[in-house]
Amino acid sequence: MATAAAMKEEGAAGGGGGGPRRNFLGAEMSAASRGNPGGGGGGGGQPGFPMFYSKPLLFDGKRMRKPVMRRTIDYYSTVVQSLEMLLPHDMLDCPVNAVTTKFVHTSTNKVRCPVNVIRWTPEGRRLITGSTSGEFTLWNGLTFNFETILQAHDTAVRAMEWTHNDQWMVTADHSGIVKYWQANMNNLKIIQAHKEPVRGIAFSPTDVKFATASDDGTIKIWNFNEGTEEKVLTGK
Repeated sequence: MATAAAMKEEGAAGGGGGGPRRNFLGAEMSAASRGNPGGGGGGGGQPGFPMFYSKPLLFDGKRMRKPVMRRTIDYYSTVVQSLEMLLPHDMLDCPVNAVTTKFVHTSTNKVRCPVNVIRWTPEGRRLITGSTSGEFTLWNGLTFNFETILQAHDTAVRAMEWTHNDQWMVTADHSGIVKYWQANMNNLKIIQAHKEPVRGIAFSPTDVKFATASDDGTIKIWNFNEGTEEKVLTGK
């Protein structure tokens, strides 16, 4: 009963709802500003506080955006092809890799002539070809483009072989001449090994000696450091 009487006294003091009330900012507002045009009290001509938003914002993700072209580069196919390519010394360990199952690229010299011998450089990044014109052609093994041409012999190149330590290359031509080459293609020594074309060159496991096989029916053993002939093997 005491609580009900207190509430009645509070309502009478408020003037039947026509007295001033405070909004959420602590300012007094009239009945008109509260949206009650029939309410009592003064201040009916004062404008009310404006609404911050006329309607709620909806973020539905359907707003149109300006189209933008995004370039996509497929690196995966390049990675797969690189992983499938093995170095030359890995090819020797697995004979099944000698089966050419995938065509990769075709390259052609400016001067069209037969290519008699092909060798990879020791690191496996470049390819050296010896042609009938006596030229060495250096090709990039990754991009397959031409890099340089060197007039190495006066006659057709017939044989080419790297030492096991990958520091020297020995070549032979149709006239029986043998040449020593450094890895930078610098010619250091020339030997008249045979009178007929040299068809093959092979190094000993220690690279101290090497052998040459010729159309004259002989195999000659050479001292690599001195470039001198040590023995001649004659075929029947």
